[in-house]
Amino acid sequence: MKVVQVPLNLIVPNPDQPRKYFTDDELKELTQSIKNYGVLQPLLVKRNGLKSFFLIAGERRYRAAKLAGLERVPVLIKEFSEKDASIIALVENVQRADLSFLEEARAYKKLMDDYHLTQGEISERVSKKQSTISNKIRILSLPEELQELIAEHNLTERHARALLKLKDEVDRKKVAQRIIQHGLNVKQTEKLIEDILSNQEKADRKQRQINYFSYKIYLNTIRKAFNQVKNVEKGAEFSQSDEGDFLEVKIRIPKKSRCFT
Repeated sequence: MKVVQVPLNLIVPNPDQPRKYFTDDELKELTQSIKNYGVLQPLLVKRNGLKSFFLIAGERRYRAAKLAGLERVPVLIKEFSEKDASIIALVENVQRADLSFLEEARAYKKLMDDYHLTQGEISERVSKKQSTISNKIRILSLPEELQELIAEHNLTERHARALLKLKDEVDRKKVAQRIIQHGLNVKQTEKLIEDILSNQEKADRKQRQINYFSYKIYLNTIRKAFNQVKNVEKGAEFSQSDEGDFLEVKIRIPKKSRCFT
């Protein structure tokens, strides 16, 4: 492919660009470099109609070139399908380590939802283990509000994965705020969550014990009442069975009973 110079204002940014956030410092640094030496690596584009081009890869260079006041930039023009363009944009960013883990996870999810790629196929395209793809996508099960909080305060992927261990949304939010307020590292975060889960398990175990004793009281009361009936009516039957989430008690009393009408 031949490198050509095209007017910057004819290039249309990719709305599905995986990377959404660029720090001021990195853009300033690249902008200064472009002012001094120009755009050293061409942008990758495809034609967008007759007079414009659609940006596939090079978002950061595109933004820095605008800030540097360039009128024209070097590009490589290639025809891609929408699917291939999205994959290339993702692969370029992943290989350059430009994406945050949340942006990367959202990009993988988009490839699955919009282009029906499997995790295995994505793994092959980006040269990463399928388990890596799966673990990143799991993070997206966190509420959107919590994801934004994680991104805003630059929490790590391991912070996010630790929060997944908590099933209650209120607990997740409280722990995330505590991480931010106290600057907890990953090890401290994991210890905090382990303590919370341990305390919850103790509380659940205690509640089960209380429920167990309550069941025994209920059953003893029912059995005593049944024994009084049995003393009067022969043929009365009592049975109980454990049905998992509940206990089933059956009492059978012959219709000929003189005690019931």
